[in-house]
Amino acid sequence: MPTPRRHGFTLVELMATLAVLVTLLTLGVPAFAGLQQRIRVATTFHLLSASLASARIAAVKHGGAVAVCPSSDGRTCRGNTIWDDGWILFRDPANAGRPLAADDVLQVFDGVGGGLALRSTRGRVRVRFTPDGWAYGSNISIRLCDVRGERRHLGSVVVNNAGRTRSERLEATACPF
Repeated sequence: MPTPRRHGFTLVELMATLAVLVTLLTLGVPAFAGLQQRIRVATTFHLLSASLASARIAAVKHGGAVAVCPSSDGRTCRGNTIWDDGWILFRDPANAGRPLAADDVLQVFDGVGGGLALRSTRGRVRVRFTPDGWAYGSNISIRLCDVRGERRHLGSVVVNNAGRTRSERLEATACPF
């Protein structure tokens, strides 16, 4: 009479499989964390550039000024150069520098998080686009830095007086703030 065939794994086979799995995870997790950070940086550049371009288009389309400013609550402007907690787009026809009513807020963007910091040019706490698409005043640079460890400057989003938005990517230099 033949012996019955047993199905399953032996303890040695299971331990060898677990050892291989642990080795793969040990090698893969740090690479995944780097990938996650690169995605977060690219997303921040794209969101900020797109929101500034959206504000310019909204100002031209609706024939009234639209501003973008840093905001920590999604309803009011911060009044400083720290954009880490997010920013808002709002109608600003009276040049008040802040939304006068809740329905003036057109879009709200959450903060960047994850060891990243956004700071705008000293003295420029908002960008205001006029109905002709211009952003009068001085150019504004909103700098993105990785604030973990050695504080690396990753690049900037720049808006010139004509309202044109562009991104500058840098080879990780020292963060200017």
